[in-house]
Amino acid sequence: MKRLGAYMYVINGVKHDMPFIESIQSVLPVVEEIHIVTDQRFNDGTIEKINGLNDQRIHLHIVDLDLENPALDGATKQLARQFCTAPFLVQMDCDEVFRTEDYFKINLLKENWPSKISIVGTGVINWFNGDHVKLSAAGSVKERFTDGRLDIFHGIPVHLRIPEKENNGKYYYAQPESTDGAGLIDAVGNPLVPQLFFAQGDNPIKDIDTTNSIWIHHYSWYSLPRKWEMKQTWHYMWGRLFGRYKSLAEYKKDIDGEVVDFWGPSISKPHDVYFEPIADEMQDKSIVKAKNIQHPDIMKDWLSRQRVYIPPRCIDLSPFNKKIYFGKGKKINMNKTTFSFEKLSNESNN
Repeated sequence: MKRLGAYMYVINGVKHDMPFIESIQSVLPVVEEIHIVTDQRFNDGTIEKINGLNDQRIHLHIVDLDLENPALDGATKQLARQFCTAPFLVQMDCDEVFRTEDYFKINLLKENWPSKISIVGTGVINWFNGDHVKLSAAGSVKERFTDGRLDIFHGIPVHLRIPEKENNGKYYYAQPESTDGAGLIDAVGNPLVPQLFFAQGDNPIKDIDTTNSIWIHHYSWYSLPRKWEMKQTWHYMWGRLFGRYKSLAEYKKDIDGEVVDFWGPSISKPHDVYFEPIADEMQDKSIVKAKNIQHPDIMKDWLSRQRVYIPPRCIDLSPFNKKIYFGKGKKINMNKTTFSFEKLSNESNN
């Protein structure tokens, strides 16, 4: 049997209630090794949770991450990848979970890896605010499965790099809004893309088919209150990637009279400046009510404690391009869309 390895990183998994344990458990049925990178300075119980799984296939690597690196996300994924020894690899984020119905497809893929192919993409089921989903479209699948070649890396594509002057060229920024800095590149920085979208055969990427293809559940946006509470982390990481902040120290500044501390507890007070990382997702018209898509059983406990946003009651006066809202609560307006950030619910879609 051919070996498949997995890799990911987890930072503040407990603090932000990430489904990282469920992610690891969903991968174990189809891998022979999983390498996980974390940083002990984020002392929230994540390390203890992972060690509690007590599986010899789990390899936890505790390192001091370079938090000044603008491409922190990609650099950390690359570090985790370097620990792997299996001939075929799958990269997972700590808020992603395999579908159980795809296990046999994954085993089929690793036993019959297509010749002359180094990257195989998957579809992504993005859960959004409870029972809504956004499915990845054909041509924009995730480059999750790769062969174990040493000339595949995570990072900023060379044509999108901007040398950082402050550290003698040690780091690179990315051109604004051009990349997440964590995609796959070759040894000289050329971007790599999936050559196949797995569909039980060597078919080129084309139609999305949830029955015959491998899909991954993505829960980052399932609870918008939880996502909002992570705004400091993501605002820093995206801002640093695109050169808006020259250092972590520069980010630690007053916003509306409150000190921002990357290491400290999240600020619950809404700030427009924090909203940028999730603004596009909040307005995406491709987010629809989920139909006939089931959560894996492994997610039941995590889902039961998640919160979702309930918009305030309103009368929609569409002909006049106006809405009248009832009830109290802080509202933030974006492109004619209003969301409440105080009225929360513990209900979830199980």
